[in-house]
Formats: sequence, C-alpha cells, structure tokens
Amino acid sequence: MFNSLVNWRNWRLPVKLAAVLIVPVFIAVGAGVLQIQSHMARAESYAALQRLVKVRSALIPVIEGVQAERRIVAEGSGPQALQEQVKRTDDARTALRGQVAKTSLSQVVTARMDDVRSRIGGLPALREKTGDVPGVIKEYTSLTESMLDVDEVLASEFGDAALSRTAMGLHHALHVQEQVLYQQAVVLSGLTRGQLVTAEVRSLVESNVKLGYIAGQFAALATPEQLTSYWSFFNGPDIEAHRKMLATAVLHPTSDAPATGTGVNAAKPKPLPIAASDWSRASGAVATSLDGVVTGLQNDLRDTANRLRDETSDAAGTASAILFASLILAGTIGFVVGRYLLRSLNALRRSALEVAWHKLPEMVATGRGSIEIEPVPVDTTEEFGQVARAFDAVHKQAVKSVIEQAGMRANMRNIFVNLSRRSQSLVERQLKLMEELEKYEEDPDQLANLFKLDHLATRMRRNNENLMVLSGGDVARRFHRPIPLTDVLRAAAAEIEQYQRVMVHTAPNAEVVGYVASDLVRLLAELLDNATAFSPPHTQVSISASIEAGDIVQIDVVDHGIGIDPEALAVVNRRLEAAGEGVEVQVFREMGLFVVGRLAARHQIVVRLDAQQGKGTRAIVLVPAELAPRREESWESFRGEATEHQHQPARPMMSGPAMEPESAAVSGTAAASWFEAPAGAVPPPPAPARQSPESARGFLDAFQRGVQRGLPDRQESR
Repeated sequence: MFNSLVNWRNWRLPVKLAAVLIVPVFIAVGAGVLQIQSHMARAESYAALQRLVKVRSALIPVIEGVQAERRIVAEGSGPQALQEQVKRTDDARTALRGQVAKTSLSQVVTARMDDVRSRIGGLPALREKTGDVPGVIKEYTSLTESMLDVDEVLASEFGDAALSRTAMGLHHALHVQEQVLYQQAVVLSGLTRGQLVTAEVRSLVESNVKLGYIAGQFAALATPEQLTSYWSFFNGPDIEAHRKMLATAVLHPTSDAPATGTGVNAAKPKPLPIAASDWSRASGAVATSLDGVVTGLQNDLRDTANRLRDETSDAAGTASAILFASLILAGTIGFVVGRYLLRSLNALRRSALEVAWHKLPEMVATGRGSIEIEPVPVDTTEEFGQVARAFDAVHKQAVKSVIEQAGMRANMRNIFVNLSRRSQSLVERQLKLMEELEKYEEDPDQLANLFKLDHLATRMRRNNENLMVLSGGDVARRFHRPIPLTDVLRAAAAEIEQYQRVMVHTAPNAEVVGYVASDLVRLLAELLDNATAFSPPHTQVSISASIEAGDIVQIDVVDHGIGIDPEALAVVNRRLEAAGEGVEVQVFREMGLFVVGRLAARHQIVVRLDAQQGKGTRAIVLVPAELAPRREESWESFRGEATEHQHQPARPMMSGPAMEPESAAVSGTAAASWFEAPAGAVPPPPAPARQSPESARGFLDAFQRGVQRGLPDRQESR
C-alpha cells in the first residue's frame, strides 16, 4: 500500500488530476468544516439555553403559586380560597416536573432542584397549619427563597454575554417582586391581629433594605430599554401609596413594645392606622407592575435565545452553502481540465474491455465471426489516436487467429470422430469374430486367450466410444427399448477388464429408457473401471441400486481402496459438476471421470464421489425418475412369463465380456422355472449334435483354469 502511494507514476490519470486539486480543496474543506462545526456547536448551546428558558418559565408559576398561598394564609381568606390556589400550584408543579424531565441540567442545578423538590414535599403539612400564621409565613418565605436560589443558578448557566445580563436581570426582578409580596403578607398578618410585633417590623425593614439593594443590581445590569420598561411599570400613585403605608406600619408601635405609664394608666398600643383593603390594593398593584417587568424580561430572554440560535443556524447554512459551492467549482474546473484527456482514454479502455470480455470469448465459444472489426471510436491523431489504431491492428489479428484456431479444432474433432468410428467398426468386427471362435473352442488354454482378447477388444471399443464423447459426437450403439436396471448394471460390469471382482447386487424393479441405457452403461463402466484399478486386487467392488424419494434411482459403486483425500475429492467433484466445460482434460489419469461428467450432463444425471481416507471410495449416481421409471408387474404376468420360458428351448448365453448391450437382458432356461410343466406339454427339442459353448463352459474345471489364465498380469492405471 505504501509503495503504491509513493510510486505516483503508476497512479491512474484521474488520480493524478485529482492530486493537483486535492491540497487546496482539503484546505478549503477543513476550514469550512471547522467553521460549520463552530456554528453548529453555538446553535446547540443556544438550543440548550432555550430549554433553560422553558424551565425558568415553568418555575416562575410555582414561585407565584407559593407566594399566593402565603398571601391567602396571611389575610385569612378561608380554606376554599386556599384549596383553589393549592390546585393551581400543584398544576404548576406538574408542568415544572415535565419540563425538567425533558431538559439536561447541570449537577449544581440538579442538586438545587432536588432540594426544592424535597421541601415542596412538605407543603401539604404546611397548609394544615392555620394557627401559627407568622410561622407559616416564615416557612413559605423560606421555600420561596430556595426556589429563587434555583432560579439564580439557572440564570448563571446563561454564559453568553447577550443573554446573561437579561437572565440575571429577570432573577433580580423576581427577587424584588418577592420582597414586595413578603411585605404584603407580613403587614396583612399584622392587620389581622391589629398590630405588628417587633420581629415583623425588623423583617420589614430588612426586606425594604434588600429590595433597594436588588433594585440597584437590576439597574446596573439592565439595558436602557429594560430600565425604561421597569420604571414605566414601577411608578404611579399605587407605588407611592404602598411606600407610605409601609412606612406607617414600620413606625407604628408594636404590640410587644413596653407600655407608656404605670398601672392602670398604662397606655395600650393602638391598632395600625391602615385599612387592609387599601394595603392589599396598593401592594397588589406593585406586584402586578412587577409582573409586567418579569413578563417583559422573559419574552426578551426567549426572543434573544431564539434569535441567536436562528442566526447561528443561518451562519452554519451559509458556510455549508459556500463550502458546497467551492467544491462544485473545484470539481467543475477539474472536470473541464481533465475531460478531454479522459474521454479518449475511457473510449479506448471500454473498447478493449468489450473485445476482451465479450467479443473474443463469444467468437472463441462459437468459432464463427467476421474478420471485419469495429474500430475504437478515437479519431484524433495524437498519442491516444495512435494507441487506438494500434489496438485495432491487434484486435484484427486476434480475430483472425481465433477463426483459424476454431477451424483447426473443428477439423481435429472431425478427424477424431472419423478415426473413432473406423476403429469402432473394426473392433465390432473383431468382437464378432472372437465370439464365433469362442463358440467352437473347447480347449481351456485357447479359450482363456480368447477371453483376454475379448476383454482387450471390449476396452478398445469403450475407449473409442470415450473418444467420441470427448470429440462431442454421439455413439452409434443405442438401445431401442427399455432395459431392466439389473441388466444395465450387469452390462456395465461386463464392459471392464476385471469383471470377476465386481459384485452386482439385486436392483429394484425399474427400467432404463432406451436412449439413456447405453450412456448409463458406459458411465457405470468407467466408475467400475476406476474402482477396480484403485483398489487391492483381492478386494471386491460392489454395485447396487435403490429407489429414493421422488422415484430417483440411486446407484452406488463402492470399493475398498485407499480412498481420496478431501482436497482432491473436492476437485474431482467440481470437475464432475462442470461436465467438462472449461476443464482441462488430464488424459493420463482422469479421462474416465471427464467422460463420466460429459455423459452425466447429457442426461441430467448427478454423479459425485464420497470417500474416507483409507476406507475406500463411493461413487453415487442419481438417475432422474423419468429416465428409470418403475416397472409394474403382477403375479399373473410373472407366472405367464415363467411358463413361457419353460416351454421355450434353451438359448445360448453370450460370454460376459463380449456381451452386446442389446443382449444384456438374458433369458432363463427351462430349468430356471419352479413351475411344473402341464401334462400335455410338448417336450423340448433334443440338443444339437455339436456341443454348444454353454455346455463347454459348463465344465467347471476347464472354465476356472481358463479364467485364471485370462487374468491380466498387472492392472493398468486409469
């Protein structure tokens, strides 16, 4: 990989053209991506701030609900008014919980929020305390202060300068409103009793001082527009009336102050000279004015966050568009610069691949074609045009060579077919001559020699037929009627040299159609020949057949040789499946299997080998049901056939090796039937004067000596 990168001279032309533009493009893309990522990060931060704005918007109603409950308890409005406010407060709490669940908060905010949640959990018990109003007001105030602390922490999360001042100003406005409402509750509590106590007066003074301090902080952080809005709301006759009544309440003697005078003449403190309705109206007006300030700041904060997020998103989109336009421009320039160079090269490449992958292989496969070629569509006279003309010359020469080679192959195939047919004709005449000699020969030694010649002639005939198969021709020997499967197996065994080692098992009652029988005999003979050649001479080779699912006939050829290793077995099975197409014929060792593959493919017969190292080889042949249908026979037809055979004279049996496929179905003799002849049966004709070959071969000693002497001295490799 590294060497290919370093060796730039071997780069493709598009790569070289791209390398010219890759450096500036990468620099532009890198800068653009960094800028887009920055904008996207800012947009995401503003989205998080928008979620914080929603949390604060959900928190403020809870604060206002707690403040309203405090006011109701202070003025003693009754349980019904409190229950209605409790419902509104609980609804605000539910909305707050839902918003918090949808927002990712920092650890500090989460800790403060958990503290507030635990303290709010004590509200039901606090609402039941109606006797100690000052204590209830104090607890409500403590809860409100804790929620304001949460709001302050939320305000500190707004790190952007455009939002932080508004967020903190909103918190100060809420704090100012809390001081006003706290003063309202304390004074209402005192008015309910008639007078304030010293602690309440002190808290009012502290609250008023805190209010002035927080208002100063708000003024320092607020923008001029926010200050104008603040003073427009926080001004008017109600504001002035509130200040005067608050000063009166603070300066009025408290109920726990020391009485002036002694004894009976001690003066009792007078009630507060403030009407509860006036105080409620004035303080409520101040709180309402502050509501307008809070609402305005909330809207300002929300609008600013939305605007900033939209601006950053638009900036990211603009940067993406600019980057995309830059890439398009760079690509266009590269395309325009390299188009002329690549057009001719691509045309040359396509033409070369079309010739290499389609035209020449098709011509090689068919062996036909014209020497007139289609030139490469490059008409220029520069280097690419010169290469195109050179390729046209090569293409034309290759076409001419292919046509010549196809003609030579066809001639050789015809020569092989002609030689095979001539040789096969001579072998057939030789077999007939040896058959005549065997009929009239009674000498065991001469009969043994005739057997050896018969076997050799049979193998020569099979080799000629194999040559016909390899040449693509058809074999002249054909059956014209269905042949029993058992006779096919026996005929295959009779075709090989070492037929004595073959054990033919009983086959199922099926017939092989005539046009397939001869090829099946040849196929099985090749498998049996291989099995006997590659197994010890003292072992037997068995051939059996069975009918499997779907009426498929399975024929097994099993030997007890050394077997085949898995790698070689896989190679052989692939060659059998390829049916000889595109496979190199290994004449010296695997020509038989090549013929098997060709014959099996001709009739859609499946052949595969299965072997275990050191335990022999098993050849499995699967014949389709339509090629070997079952033969239906009844008991009556079988008995009639047996009786007919009983009445017929005995016919001479052909010798195994020289048996023709047409005579593979051997008839039985009269002695083979176990049915008794009828009383009026005509006795069989007397035997001819000259002894038949079957009678001569009936002499067991002579036959055994002839067969033993006829065995080959060594086994030839298939």
